[in-house]
Amino acid sequence: MRNATNLNRRQFLRGAGGLMALPFLSSMPLPAVAAKPMLEARKRLVCVGTFLGMYPGEWHPKAGSARVPRLLEPLMEHRNDFTVVSGVDHGINGGHKGTPSFLSGVYQPEFIGESIMVRNQITLDQLAAKHLSVNSRFHSLQLGASEGKPSQTLSWDENGVPLLPEADPIKAFQRLFVDDLNPAAADRAMGFQRSVLDLVAEDAKALQREIGYEDRQKVDDYFSSIRDVEKRIERQQQWINTPKPGVPPLLERPTTFHENLDIMFEMVALALQHDSTRVASVELPAGGLPITVGGEQLSGYHGQSHHGKDPEVINELVRIEQMHTRSLSKFITRLKGIDDGGASLFDRTQILFGSGLGNGSSHSNKNLPVLVAGGDLNHTGKDLIFDQGTMPLSNVFVTMLQSMGVEQETFAASTGNINNELG
Repeated sequence: MRNATNLNRRQFLRGAGGLMALPFLSSMPLPAVAAKPMLEARKRLVCVGTFLGMYPGEWHPKAGSARVPRLLEPLMEHRNDFTVVSGVDHGINGGHKGTPSFLSGVYQPEFIGESIMVRNQITLDQLAAKHLSVNSRFHSLQLGASEGKPSQTLSWDENGVPLLPEADPIKAFQRLFVDDLNPAAADRAMGFQRSVLDLVAEDAKALQREIGYEDRQKVDDYFSSIRDVEKRIERQQQWINTPKPGVPPLLERPTTFHENLDIMFEMVALALQHDSTRVASVELPAGGLPITVGGEQLSGYHGQSHHGKDPEVINELVRIEQMHTRSLSKFITRLKGIDDGGASLFDRTQILFGSGLGNGSSHSNKNLPVLVAGGDLNHTGKDLIFDQGTMPLSNVFVTMLQSMGVEQETFAASTGNINNELG
């Protein structure tokens, strides 16, 4: 790395097995494309899916009412940057078995005796990745707030194979920042408690000498974000290795569900920032890591989702799901704070949040919880409420794809698009 004029989005810092892609810097020349801005080539997509849905009574806005549903309260600082779409679904039944249809729009169960084997087709994120991530290091990333089951997986490829999410933040971090060609060297170096930043220090110093003041600030902020993730992972490991006599095994896991979710969101932000991928999915499964509500540790929240209309149980479920949207809100704030060369990363990233389950208590796949944010979609601070059964969710997906520059007229059982409302 001898001259800043040679920098490009495929530039990496390397050393001792470490690998760090660069974020956007002013020193990077724009590609020589006449009339086509760089903006169009850097659109991203992040899909977030909850296996147990969201409690409908505190998710869906009511037409003509100014009341904010409790599950949307953590997101209200971003009110003009997201749209809740109500009344949409894929027109299927299947309960929990139908939840993986969220991003594919199809439910193809195969009955083997009394058991049901879930079959699926390509999901929205994977179709987008075929177009958006052509030149990225990773086709896409799949991360999870906790360990899920293959049958619950959010992302599926064009062959109907589930793409299992990585729920271990250490493995996810190593995937992003360990040199694919020299992982053994990175393992040895990081085994001595060295930061990945130490591994690329020499290359980083050379970079700092060749770029301007504003770019140095960006690089410093970028390095600080990476180090912050490392410290959070280190704290998890210290907790694992600390003797805890009498502590239930559940608490010996590295973190809680939402702490892990926040770290995964941070790694998605870093991956998008340094253009290692342009498509990611984040899965919120039914259980796994403990969830803390009011100081009490829960082993999951499947029981709360089957509340039987008990007000106390519903209240606990809503508090759990408010933590989902609080983490999403923090992720949006993070993307808004990242410069992507003339716009924030949030402005160039579409975020889809939702589930293939509309009501966990009744196992309904109707009226799904759906929220879209960011990108160049037409968010007006008002939500879209369709009469149930009149608008396939796949129509929303067609509009999202078209907005990202993907020439797609249909998806699954779509009947058109919602370009007039959201495009």
